[in-house]
Amino acid sequence: MRIALVDDEPMELDILLHLLKKNLSGNQYTEHIIDTFYNGSDFLSAFQAGKYNIILLDIYMKDISGVDIARKIRMTDNNVQLAFCTNSNSFASESYEVNAQYYLLKPFSEKNIQNMLSRIIPVTGSNQTSVILPDGQEILLRNIIFTEYSNHIVTLHNKKGIDTKTRITHSMMEEILCSYPYFCCCSKGIIANFYEVTIHDKDVFHMSNGCQIPISRRKSKDVQNAYIKFCFEQMRKEINSATDVAQ
Repeated sequence: MRIALVDDEPMELDILLHLLKKNLSGNQYTEHIIDTFYNGSDFLSAFQAGKYNIILLDIYMKDISGVDIARKIRMTDNNVQLAFCTNSNSFASESYEVNAQYYLLKPFSEKNIQNMLSRIIPVTGSNQTSVILPDGQEILLRNIIFTEYSNHIVTLHNKKGIDTKTRITHSMMEEILCSYPYFCCCSKGIIANFYEVTIHDKDVFHMSNGCQIPISRRKSKDVQNAYIKFCFEQMRKEINSATDVAQ
């Protein structure tokens, strides 16, 4: 799950970030990326349809209001969950216009954050994390084995059902997937899901569907380090889980 926070008050943004991290750190929401933006213009420069699952927007900002940002978002992305951060509910009619899911009232409190998360996160558990691609297709991340790019098309090789194709650049797909620690671009035009690696040779990943993915020499060190970190984290989770059961 990837979240964007947009607020031009640094102190309030830091409080919101802290409370979100605290309440997303439990077993329900173990995998998340949070991007912060201190003004609306910087956010719009970085925004792409399908990039975020949730966007929290301060309504009153100096350069551009949260409502106007939401209108721009809805021009290309009708699926992302939107929440407004505000001191009042005076923008209720605008929230209906852009299909905002929640009003997060200031000053922020842990209880309000918990209520918001229970309302706007419909699916829990890392195995159910999904993203919306720019063409509107919803993809379950753990269903992806690997992706490959050719002729302006990315093919997502899936564990269940037929492969998915979408017109998108490889760099855009890499930005969407590789914000999650179990995805890695291991060679030109190919992104692997570490969960689906069955054998790791020195320069090849053997995937769960029988395919072999080369690891480029140029990326080798970074890919090896990322895979080792992933394996270590999985081992740590298994040890913690076994300890919890024993207790």
